[in-house]
Amino acid sequence: MSNFIVKFDNVSLVIEGKKILDDVSFEIEEGTNTFIMGPSGSGKTTILKIAAGLIFPTSGKIRILNKDISNIKELYEVRENIGFVFQYSALIDTLNVLDNVLLPLKFRKRNEFKKRKKEYIDKALEILDFLGLRGFEYYYPNSLSGGMQKRVAFARAVITLPKIIFYDEPTSGLDPISSNQINKMIIDINKKYNVTNVVVSHDILSSKQIASFVIFIYNGQIKFKGKLEDIRETNEEIIRNFFQMV
Repeated sequence: MSNFIVKFDNVSLVIEGKKILDDVSFEIEEGTNTFIMGPSGSGKTTILKIAAGLIFPTSGKIRILNKDISNIKELYEVRENIGFVFQYSALIDTLNVLDNVLLPLKFRKRNEFKKRKKEYIDKALEILDFLGLRGFEYYYPNSLSGGMQKRVAFARAVITLPKIIFYDEPTSGLDPISSNQINKMIIDINKKYNVTNVVVSHDILSSKQIASFVIFIYNGQIKFKGKLEDIRETNEEIIRNFFQMV
């Protein structure tokens, strides 16, 4: 069995005649912290949505956890092992922190949730404690800072113990101190829960702190795949300009 947990083969997406992704191919190794980077509008978030089965490509093949997600049955199996952190956290304002975190279990384990509710609450509290949120479980999202809301979104993604977590711009809108805290937590989640992290970002400092592998996309095409330190060797002007601080 391949140790590549995500694999795109010649994936293209065309919407209303516009090519959003153009023959994209890459592999993500299990256990890594992989960054998908590029300028705004380059196709980064589209890759995440396709990998999560939220949208389907025009052509090409995608395998997640060694399953073909064009097969609806296999897609549902894959989704059981995926966590997703949205750019603006996407917490439900009318639910407190604990209920936001428990939400995936209420949907995925609906037949057994009532019977195992105490067990699931204990699990949620353990994760909140790990993420520095113990004591905030009954707060509502609008009473939390942006960084704390991100951590609640992390807890919600972790609660089902997925094998992969996709993050869409996790440090967007945060100050440098909060960004550093979020970066550390992404690393800690990778280590504690043995999760493969796939992070969409244009935050170069975050990539330097976290990334074990970088995929750079521009105008829907992959321009670089490899370790961050190898970017210095590229002759692509757009990449050199983007990573000029590296």
